[in-house]
Amino acid sequence: MIKLKRHIMIGCFVAGLVVHLSAARCLAQTAAVPTLPPGVQDVVKLAKAGLSEDVVLTYIKNAGASYNLSADQLIYLQSQSVTQNEIKALLGAGSSSLSASQPPAAPPAPVVASPAPAPLATTQVAAPAPPQYASAPAASEPPPGAAVPAAQPASLDSFQAQLSPYGTWMDVPGHGLCWRPAVAATDPYWRPYCDQGHWVYTADGWFWQSDYPWGDIAFHYGRWYRDSLGWMWVPGNDWAPAWVCWRQADGYCGWAPLPPGAIFKPGVGLSFGGHLAVDVDFGLGAGVFTFVPYKRFWDHNLHAFLLPGDRVGIVFSRSVIMNGYRLDHGHFIVEGLGRERMAVYTHHDIRIETPGIHVDVRGYSSHAEMKGHDEREQRGPHEEQRDHRGR
Repeated sequence: MIKLKRHIMIGCFVAGLVVHLSAARCLAQTAAVPTLPPGVQDVVKLAKAGLSEDVVLTYIKNAGASYNLSADQLIYLQSQSVTQNEIKALLGAGSSSLSASQPPAAPPAPVVASPAPAPLATTQVAAPAPPQYASAPAASEPPPGAAVPAAQPASLDSFQAQLSPYGTWMDVPGHGLCWRPAVAATDPYWRPYCDQGHWVYTADGWFWQSDYPWGDIAFHYGRWYRDSLGWMWVPGNDWAPAWVCWRQADGYCGWAPLPPGAIFKPGVGLSFGGHLAVDVDFGLGAGVFTFVPYKRFWDHNLHAFLLPGDRVGIVFSRSVIMNGYRLDHGHFIVEGLGRERMAVYTHHDIRIETPGIHVDVRGYSSHAEMKGHDEREQRGPHEEQRDHRGR
């Protein structure tokens, strides 16, 4: 009996020793992750996202700050796939050195001059110069499957001449000269990237194919925001297949126009609030998102299948952001929820297509013929439809 008690006591002692050592090991591992300044955290995020060394070095250079990093922090950076050149740039990127224990103030978003588009200017209304963005792709004959940019030059004078017949220009404090389409002024339920158009997958990602004669400008340049009177378009000379934020939920996908605060930095990507925007919400609430069932994603009449207003908040709260932004040889790619994932969710064979564009917005010509486009899923005879008010 004494021997049994002795064995039990020894067993309890060994078990306690194992638990103690395990806890100590966990604490040591937790302590091994050093605290990093926000700017260095962004670099780690870029490296883990698989961006090239050139892109990361450009981001560090544009930030313009250097850091006094400890040995533990340097070892941790190396374990997070940060290259030696990137670490050297962090240690001596700028003239001012910041302590690693104190986070640096967020640097102002740099204004990077774009070589191709002319700066936005107007002689009619004094407006602050918009930020410089990435160049629009060259308007040359595209190879099969390549995205086709709008042909018109990205200048405010050009935009004014081509958009004036379809809406009203006004000077807005904080944004400068902005444009409100006539349809937004007459239909309080109208929203961008929802009416008179559909999605097309291209070599540049998801492209909004608009049926409006002005859609090649307003849906591929600039940003959108909503005031008390409806949606307004803020001019910009950056081109993209679509400037939207994407969300995924069970049974639904959603998107919303990016706000003016979403700034594109050539060689780096989108930023918001002075920080790199990988998968951020850009401050967009549920009210600006368009949610449709996956099986209706390809429809040309999305208004008929919008999520009812009383359910938007519920689905939004359960959704996750999946923007899928990336740079490919300087081109901004908008993958959104991804080609393969959307093919599974929508039960649709997705091909890389060449989108149709208006050859000349001022000439009101028809869209170019699109090739390789599958026939859209036909609406079921008994499926309930809703009007654009979601009823």
